[in-house]
Amino acid sequence: MDAAIAKKTGVWIGARRVASGVVAVLTVALVTGCGVYGAAMTRSQRVLRERRGPSLAELERSEPERGRAIRKAVSRTGLLLEHAKEASVAGLLTEHEMKFEVSWKNEARGALSAAVPITRDGYFLTAAHCVNMESLTLVAFDAKRRLVNLPARVVWKGEEADLALVHAEMRPLEPFGLADGSALTAGTRVVIAGWSGAIKNTAPPLAAGRVRQVSGWRREKSGVAIWCDVEHDAPLNQGDSGGPLLTLDGGLVGINSQLGFEFGGMWRALLGIAGPLEEPFAGYNGLAVCPDAGWVMRMVEADRARVR
Repeated sequence: MDAAIAKKTGVWIGARRVASGVVAVLTVALVTGCGVYGAAMTRSQRVLRERRGPSLAELERSEPERGRAIRKAVSRTGLLLEHAKEASVAGLLTEHEMKFEVSWKNEARGALSAAVPITRDGYFLTAAHCVNMESLTLVAFDAKRRLVNLPARVVWKGEEADLALVHAEMRPLEPFGLADGSALTAGTRVVIAGWSGAIKNTAPPLAAGRVRQVSGWRREKSGVAIWCDVEHDAPLNQGDSGGPLLTLDGGLVGINSQLGFEFGGMWRALLGIAGPLEEPFAGYNGLAVCPDAGWVMRMVEADRARVR
């Protein structure tokens, strides 16, 4: 009897040791996997933050006119601030240089995004998720190349489309005309811009990329908004939302909305597989919202008539 009990006890102890060993191995694997995943995600975030994708340097060397057109387009982009009372903005615009410098008055920083002028009387497009606060300030260069700092009014905000129309009492520097984003095709080279660089008090960083795909025209359930979505691989960063998606000629085709990662890209990150320079993080997607120009201008005309 004692021998049987001892045998069962030995088996139990052995099983516990095996189980403990398995748990230890799984724990090490999990920690190691999380470490690899975390390192990969850190690398990918750094790549996106530093915009280490295709730059405009080669384009500017080979096609200087296009390079100048894009730089000029960026100088027309406004800076949209929430919690505006907590910040002060300085700006510089010359023939060869342009930048914003944002200084926050305390540690509770507000939100920073971009807005794109589309009319000479102060209507701007931005992303809907950039206008969540009642207090908005628009900072931009006016037609006389002076930096102005004015309250912004939300005219319209999309419920399904990540798009908003705002207005400020100013005459912006050379507003954009909207091009047809649905005419873009996979592989078309595009450029993104925004104000993530203002966080570091630098000139706006620019990055080039390629269109991945374009959706068909979409409508909100209300029937108000008409837009299409453009997926691209130009690296977006916080602060770029609401900024322009540009053609190589500096034409406006969309408004930067969000970035995301495909399921396969997450697994490649988990395994620590780096992408090539042209696509630094495989599985990354940037998204821009491209509104129908006729619909946007009808909305502008309706607001003008309402406030007269």
